[in-house]
Amino acid sequence: MKRAVITGVFGQDGSYLAELLSAMDYEVHGVPRSTPSETSLKIQAHLAQKGVTPILHDCNLNLFADVQDLFRTVRPDECYHLASVHYPAQTVGGAQLQRDRIMFEENTLSVLNLLFAIREISPQTRLVFAGSCLMYDDCQVSSQSEETPFRSKSLYGLSKITGHQLIDLFRNSFNLHASTAILYNHESPRRPPNFVTRKIVQGLVKVTRGQTQCLELGNLDSVKDWGFARDYARGMWLMAQADSPRDYILATGTGHTVEDVVRETADLLGLRNWREAVSVKDGLTPTKSVTLIGNSQRAQTELSWTHSLTFRQLIELMVQHELEGAFD
Repeated sequence: MKRAVITGVFGQDGSYLAELLSAMDYEVHGVPRSTPSETSLKIQAHLAQKGVTPILHDCNLNLFADVQDLFRTVRPDECYHLASVHYPAQTVGGAQLQRDRIMFEENTLSVLNLLFAIREISPQTRLVFAGSCLMYDDCQVSSQSEETPFRSKSLYGLSKITGHQLIDLFRNSFNLHASTAILYNHESPRRPPNFVTRKIVQGLVKVTRGQTQCLELGNLDSVKDWGFARDYARGMWLMAQADSPRDYILATGTGHTVEDVVRETADLLGLRNWREAVSVKDGLTPTKSVTLIGNSQRAQTELSWTHSLTFRQLIELMVQHELEGAFD
């Protein structure tokens, strides 16, 4: 029986990965958040109902001794590092700077600790690190491939670039099977409501039920490359199975605007005059940014990875499960 460790096990991606590995008879070990969110608690309960109960470990990924203990205990065949800290920009000042500093430190130190623990204790472990399309958010090139130089204008993106560089260093210097999955936007019914796709679906369902009159949104013209989270979890598993470690972009290659999400959701709910139910905040204009569309040809060719749902099907899935109050 293979053993795998998933950090961020009760997040959106971690939960789909835990289901996938459990279905393949892995012994699944998970590192959950020390302070779980309401969404992660619901996901944990949902997984338990489906018989997916990872062996949980109280491990502070920023403490090397904790990570060493985790790897001495489990000695996993595979490790998926999905946990990260991402504070959305809110205000300029001391509080935001403090949050950004903590985010950068935690996101980079956790990768370093995992790599050192694998090298020291469990060098056969195959590591997949969850990167982000924000590693390219200042690259000035669209679409992006694995050959596109990384350049980010955010500390979150820079923390992911630093994590990737650590992966690359340990892979080349110490012959570890370590890879970065460069993940573009991926959604599901398990998305927390602060993410725009779930916010739209949840908000318009409330409008149809008479629970609210209006959904407030920012700029409707932002373009994202949206895919289905379960496909991206499978893509990370395929990366761990590859004979040689390599970095891969996981993306659909197609962009849609926020307005497209609103239109599809409204159409599925029968809201003909959706503009009457949506309020756009005054003064919010998009910051000048490269359009993040991923070229996943390498993953399709070398891993036989595909995305299973169209954009319309993804929104339909989220609407259906919002109406039912489900996470599946």
